[in-house]
Amino acid sequence: MDPVDLLERIAATLRHDVGPAVGADYPRTQAYMASVVLGKLAGELRAQPAHSRAATAEADALYADLQAAARAGELPRAVVGAVEAAARERSDAHLGRLIEQLYAHRDALGVVRFAALLGRIRQALKARLARELEYSA
Repeated sequence: MDPVDLLERIAATLRHDVGPAVGADYPRTQAYMASVVLGKLAGELRAQPAHSRAATAEADALYADLQAAARAGELPRAVVGAVEAAARERSDAHLGRLIEQLYAHRDALGVVRFAALLGRIRQALKARLARELEYSA
């Protein structure tokens, strides 16, 4: 049996069979809470492959856009280096360093270019956050 299906079945059993059969309030509440937690976990596991594909596509688009911006205009050397490192490594640490470089060279970038580059990064981070919080609501 698929692990996600198993978790969903256990959650349903706790919710429909175990919870109602328990006489004491605290254990009954715990059975229902376990049902909710297992159902949430099953949903997260079911969505994981799609979220992984979306994260990869979003990262590909983000780094392609940042590299295009680095090639298209006069950017400070440190910003170009940070873009290249972030695109190569694709880690949160390197993305953080890129953001630091954007702020460090904010004046040299100008208001419009700074806002465009930082806005593109924020767009990707908001999309990631939305995926990660999908089952928190």
